[in-house]
Amino acid sequence: MFNLLRTFMAVYETRSFSLAAEQLFSSQPTVSHHIHQLEHELNVSLFERNKRSATIPTAAADILYEFSTNMLADWDKTKQAMQNTAAAASVELNIGISQSVAVVLFPSLARGLKAAFPFLEFNVAVLNSLQVVKQMEARRLDLGFIEQPLTLKGAVRTTLCADQLVVAGWPTGTWLTREEGSGMRYYTTAYLQEAGITPDHLMTVNNNSMLRALVQNKVGQALLSDRIVPQEVPQQTIGAKFRRHFYLLQNPDVHWPHKQAMVDTIQHLANKAD
Repeated sequence: MFNLLRTFMAVYETRSFSLAAEQLFSSQPTVSHHIHQLEHELNVSLFERNKRSATIPTAAADILYEFSTNMLADWDKTKQAMQNTAAAASVELNIGISQSVAVVLFPSLARGLKAAFPFLEFNVAVLNSLQVVKQMEARRLDLGFIEQPLTLKGAVRTTLCADQLVVAGWPTGTWLTREEGSGMRYYTTAYLQEAGITPDHLMTVNNNSMLRALVQNKVGQALLSDRIVPQEVPQQTIGAKFRRHFYLLQNPDVHWPHKQAMVDTIQHLANKAD
């Protein structure tokens, strides 16, 4: 039916069976056959010929042309949407996120991405910032989220939302920090040096949830995002210098369907969280 309608539209627009055949890279007998077939199926006459052999559309042809234009446009959109869905159904992303991003930002990003791209599948690895960069270098990740301003040769680093750090906890002489290579270790070391603090005891853990729990249980003090400090825990502001940013890393030569739309959505969602 769609081939018959396309032939009909070509004849209607050119007012000529021979010109329609040229436009369709077909033959005039094939065009004539399609029109006769359509007329027989609809039980109407679509074209008349005058004494000079001009092809004149009938009133029925005028109605059919408007209908055909809309229907073929809708059909093309439907096919495109189906093809996009079929292609998108296989989109599976390997994502590496630092632990602060995992707690502070990623849950809202994941919710927004799944709403915008329901076909998207995540394989998420929670690492520290340096490990994310190394996994990106090894091409084991499609996207990386970090909190430390690290660079990756050949990759694009996009600044996302800001996150204010504070000193949280009770001054027991113990400072709690994360392992080497983590963003939180980077900022904790910088703060202790700037404040001239030498801890009586330094406890290193490799998990942000554990860090928060230790602070909550009065083991010591730590830098935490002001978004996740437990309500009952005292906190001390330490200024804009320790207002860090989260970053998105991507390899520009790695592609998947709707990549730019997803990156744009990530930036939009992160800006809302700022």
